[in-house]
Amino acid sequence: MARLISAIEMVAGIFLVLIAALTVTEATLRYALGMRIPDAYVGATALQGIAIAWGIACTTWTRRHITVDAIYELSPRGLQKAMNVFSSAVTFAAMLTLMIMLWRKTASSLSSGEVSADLLLPLWPVVAATAAGIAAASILGLLRLGRDILELRTR
Repeated sequence: MARLISAIEMVAGIFLVLIAALTVTEATLRYALGMRIPDAYVGATALQGIAIAWGIACTTWTRRHITVDAIYELSPRGLQKAMNVFSSAVTFAAMLTLMIMLWRKTASSLSSGEVSADLLLPLWPVVAATAAGIAAASILGLLRLGRDILELRTR
Protein backbone atom coordinates (compact mmCIF):
# COMPACT_ATOMS: atom_id res chain seq x y z
CA MET A 1 0.00 0.00 0.00
CA ALA A 2 2.89 2.35 0.73
CA ARG A 3 4.11 2.01 -2.85
CA LEU A 4 0.65 2.82 -4.21
CA ILE A 5 0.35 5.92 -2.02
CA SER A 6 3.86 6.95 -3.03
CA ALA A 7 2.93 6.61 -6.71
CA ILE A 8 -0.26 8.64 -6.21
CA GLU A 9 1.71 11.34 -4.38
CA MET A 10 4.19 11.37 -7.25
CA VAL A 11 1.39 11.95 -9.79
CA ALA A 12 0.04 14.86 -7.74
CA GLY A 13 3.53 16.28 -7.31
CA ILE A 14 4.32 16.08 -11.03
CA PHE A 15 1.19 18.04 -11.84
CA LEU A 16 2.10 20.68 -9.23
CA VAL A 17 5.53 21.06 -10.86
CA LEU A 18 3.89 21.41 -14.28
CA ILE A 19 1.58 24.13 -12.92
CA ALA A 20 4.52 26.03 -11.48
CA ALA A 21 6.56 25.71 -14.69
CA LEU A 22 3.64 26.83 -16.84
CA THR A 23 2.83 29.78 -14.59
CA VAL A 24 6.43 31.02 -14.36
CA THR A 25 6.96 30.61 -18.10
CA GLU A 26 3.70 32.40 -18.94
CA ALA A 27 4.45 35.29 -16.57
CA THR A 28 8.02 35.64 -17.83
CA LEU A 29 6.96 35.67 -21.47
CA ARG A 30 4.11 38.07 -20.83
CA TYR A 31 6.09 40.65 -18.84
CA ALA A 32 9.51 40.30 -20.50
CA LEU A 33 8.56 39.81 -24.14
CA GLY A 34 4.90 40.78 -24.36
CA MET A 35 4.03 37.26 -25.55
CA ARG A 36 1.70 34.68 -24.13
CA ILE A 37 1.29 30.93 -24.20
CA PRO A 38 -1.98 29.93 -25.88
CA ASP A 39 -4.42 28.31 -23.44
CA ALA A 40 -2.03 28.83 -20.51
CA TYR A 41 -4.90 29.68 -18.16
CA VAL A 42 -6.95 26.68 -19.27
CA GLY A 43 -3.86 24.48 -18.97
CA ALA A 44 -2.98 25.68 -15.49
CA THR A 45 -6.58 25.27 -14.35
CA ALA A 46 -6.72 21.75 -15.78
CA LEU A 47 -3.42 20.76 -14.19
CA GLN A 48 -4.57 22.18 -10.87
CA GLY A 49 -7.77 20.13 -10.96
CA ILE A 50 -5.82 16.95 -11.68
CA ALA A 51 -3.28 17.67 -8.92
CA ILE A 52 -6.04 18.34 -6.39
CA ALA A 53 -7.93 15.16 -7.31
CA TRP A 54 -4.85 12.97 -6.94
CA GLY A 55 -3.90 14.80 -3.73
CA ILE A 56 -7.34 14.02 -2.32
CA ALA A 57 -6.69 10.35 -3.09
CA CYS A 58 -3.56 10.45 -0.92
CA THR A 59 -5.23 12.19 1.98
CA THR A 60 -8.18 9.81 1.87
CA TRP A 61 -6.02 6.82 2.73
CA THR A 62 -3.61 8.52 5.11
CA ARG A 63 -6.37 10.55 6.80
CA ARG A 64 -4.46 13.80 6.40
CA HIS A 65 -7.55 15.88 5.68
CA ILE A 66 -7.98 19.10 7.62
CA THR A 67 -9.67 18.13 10.86
CA VAL A 68 -10.78 19.61 14.15
CA ASP A 69 -10.09 16.86 16.63
CA ALA A 70 -10.67 18.28 20.12
CA ILE A 71 -13.73 16.08 20.75
CA TYR A 72 -12.01 13.11 19.13
CA GLU A 73 -8.93 13.45 21.34
CA LEU A 74 -11.00 13.69 24.51
CA SER A 75 -13.16 10.67 23.63
CA PRO A 76 -12.54 7.10 24.79
CA ARG A 77 -10.80 4.79 22.31
CA GLY A 78 -14.00 2.91 21.40
CA LEU A 79 -15.78 6.13 20.47
CA GLN A 80 -12.74 7.24 18.47
CA LYS A 81 -12.93 4.03 16.43
CA ALA A 82 -16.65 4.61 15.81
CA MET A 83 -15.91 8.19 14.73
CA ASN A 84 -13.28 6.84 12.34
CA VAL A 85 -15.83 4.49 10.76
CA PHE A 86 -18.37 7.31 10.42
CA SER A 87 -15.88 9.75 8.91
CA SER A 88 -14.55 7.09 6.51
CA ALA A 89 -18.09 6.23 5.42
CA VAL A 90 -18.92 9.90 4.76
CA THR A 91 -15.65 10.40 2.88
CA PHE A 92 -16.23 7.29 0.78
CA ALA A 93 -19.80 8.33 -0.06
CA ALA A 94 -18.66 11.82 -1.05
CA MET A 95 -15.79 10.54 -3.20
CA LEU A 96 -18.02 7.94 -4.85
CA THR A 97 -20.63 10.59 -5.69
CA LEU A 98 -17.98 12.97 -7.03
CA MET A 99 -16.43 10.17 -9.08
CA ILE A 100 -19.76 9.30 -10.71
CA MET A 101 -20.40 12.94 -11.55
CA LEU A 102 -16.90 13.41 -12.99
CA TRP A 103 -17.19 10.33 -15.19
CA ARG A 104 -20.55 11.67 -16.41
CA LYS A 105 -18.86 15.00 -17.13
CA THR A 106 -16.11 13.14 -19.01
CA ALA A 107 -18.69 11.41 -21.20
CA SER A 108 -20.52 14.70 -21.72
CA SER A 109 -17.32 16.50 -22.71
CA LEU A 110 -16.40 13.72 -25.09
CA SER A 111 -19.79 13.63 -26.78
CA SER A 112 -20.15 17.41 -27.01
CA GLY A 113 -16.68 17.93 -28.39
CA GLU A 114 -15.70 20.62 -25.83
CA VAL A 115 -12.36 22.19 -26.74
CA SER A 116 -10.04 24.86 -25.37
CA ALA A 117 -10.37 28.41 -26.66
CA ASP A 118 -6.99 28.97 -28.34
CA LEU A 119 -5.58 25.64 -29.46
CA LEU A 120 -8.91 23.82 -29.74
CA LEU A 121 -7.60 20.93 -27.65
CA PRO A 122 -10.25 18.46 -26.45
CA LEU A 123 -11.07 18.90 -22.76
CA TRP A 124 -12.38 15.40 -22.01
CA PRO A 125 -8.89 13.94 -21.26
CA VAL A 126 -8.43 16.54 -18.51
CA VAL A 127 -11.77 15.68 -16.95
CA ALA A 128 -10.95 11.96 -17.28
CA ALA A 129 -7.59 12.44 -15.50
CA THR A 130 -9.36 14.31 -12.71
CA ALA A 131 -12.04 11.61 -12.53
CA ALA A 132 -9.32 8.95 -12.34
CA GLY A 133 -7.83 10.73 -9.32
CA ILE A 134 -11.20 10.81 -7.60
CA ALA A 135 -11.75 7.15 -8.55
CA ALA A 136 -8.48 6.39 -6.76
CA ALA A 137 -9.78 8.37 -3.78
CA SER A 138 -13.01 6.33 -3.85
CA ILE A 139 -11.14 3.03 -3.89
CA LEU A 140 -8.81 4.13 -1.11
CA GLY A 141 -11.81 5.47 0.82
CA LEU A 142 -13.48 2.07 0.60
CA LEU A 143 -10.29 0.35 1.74
CA ARG A 144 -9.96 2.83 4.62
CA LEU A 145 -13.58 2.19 5.61
CA GLY A 146 -12.99 -1.56 5.61
CA ARG A 147 -9.87 -1.12 7.72
CA ASP A 148 -11.73 1.10 10.20
CA ILE A 149 -14.60 -1.39 10.49
CA LEU A 150 -12.14 -4.20 11.22
CA GLU A 151 -10.42 -2.00 13.80
CA LEU A 152 -13.79 -1.21 15.43
CA ARG A 153 -14.52 -4.93 15.78
CA THR A 154 -11.19 -5.58 17.50
CA ARG A 155 -11.67 -3.64 20.67
